Parts: sequence; structure tokens; C-alpha cells
Amino acid sequence: MLLSGKVAVITGAASGIGRETALLFAREGAKIVALDINETGGRETVAEIGNASGDAIFVKTNLRHKDEIESAVQACLAHFGHVDILHSNAASYALGSATEISEDEWDRTLDICLKATWRLTRGVIPAMLSRGGGTIVITGSVQAIRGYRGHTAYQAAKGGLLSLTRSLAADFAPTIRVNTILPGAVVTGLWDKISENDRERIAQMCPLRRNGRPEDIAQVALFLASDMSSYMTGSCLVVDGGLSSIIQPQWEQTER
Repeated sequence: MLLSGKVAVITGAASGIGRETALLFAREGAKIVALDINETGGRETVAEIGNASGDAIFVKTNLRHKDEIESAVQACLAHFGHVDILHSNAASYALGSATEISEDEWDRTLDICLKATWRLTRGVIPAMLSRGGGTIVITGSVQAIRGYRGHTAYQAAKGGLLSLTRSLAADFAPTIRVNTILPGAVVTGLWDKISENDRERIAQMCPLRRNGRPEDIAQVALFLASDMSSYMTGSCLVVDGGLSSIIQPQWEQTER
């Protein structure tokens, strides 16, 4: 029960990393505020927590809308009275180089991945400060530290999250800790259009020879949200099965 008595706000909680994190945090004693634009999936997450005797509410939230983010934070405070943990996890993904991606795709990606995190922190930090502490966990990406062709907007957003992490950590320490997870290739709903052959090809690029699972990232989020990481802030943890740690020639990728 590493999070006993804590209240955690989790975005993107309808599926993937967000859902697995919500379920894990609830098992560890946290009360969950699940945010997502996907109402069906979000309510399924909350129902699963309730069926396991946990405590959770769902707030349908479009993270591109400032008013909806503010309403979600107020719903959390009205229902549970405080907030201890924010896991800013939701993402949007648009492919394309700088000359290929549209401005609408750029704006959507930056709004959901980066700007929404800033808006959420603006909402929860005052409540955390008044309570005397809190933790913020951000889902970034290894694309914040490595180049990858055709992912301009996503890389810009994830790189911004890494800088935002350091800035928030500096501004609000020692009361609030802020850390970021940098996942590698993790199979979530964003992979729906990726074929099985391509999934296997990506897996073979990784030293551990498999793609990540949402629960792999949820375990790290638990570590960062709990007192197990009490001497960490402003940090990033790479969780990519070794993908970003090696230089792998193209011929070697093909042969394997």
C-alpha cells in the first residue's frame, strides 16, 4: 500500500499506460481521478477499480480546453478534498517532418502533450503546496533525447516536457517533486495502425527483444509517485528496454 491515503489525478486513463497506472495506483491504496476524452474507456477503468474495492471517479476531459482542465481539478478537490499525485500521461501523435505535418496537427500534438501538462500543473500545484507536499510524474518519451525521422511535432512536445520537468522541479522543491518517464516502444492504442510485422521489427531493434507493455511504465510511475523515489526530482528515467542505449547498424537490424 505504497500510496495509502493519496489522491492521484491521471490523464489518458481510459486505456494503455494511463489505465494500467490507475489500476496499479488504486491497488496500492490511492484514490483515483481518471481523466480522458474517451468516456467509455474512462468509465471502464473506474468500474474496474470499484470492482476491486477501490475508490475512483471519472471526469471526461478534453485536454485541449482550458476550462475542462480547470473543471477536472475542481472536481477532484470537491470529491476528495485534496490532490497528492498528478500523472500527466495523455498524448497525441501525428506523423510528418517539419515540411509535411500540418499546422493543425502540430497544434494538437503540442496542446495535448505539452500545454495540457502545464495547465494541469497550474491547477494542482497550489493544492499540493497548501497540503505540504505532492508528486508530479510526466510521461515523456525517448524521442525527447534521440532523433527519429518523421516525428517532428511529437519530438518537440516531448522535448518540451523534459525541460518543463526541470523547471517545475526547480521552482517548487522541496515541497513538490517532479520527474519524467521516457518510455521507448510501448504498445498502446497509438499502435493500432502498426502491423504485426512492423511491431516485430521494432521489437528486434531493442536489446531486450520485445516491445514494452503499459504495465512496464506503470511500475515506474508508481516508483516515482511513491516515497521509494523520495530523493529524486528534476530527473528522467529511460524505460525503453535498452533501445536508446545502443548504436545498431541497419544491416544488423535486418539480419536479426
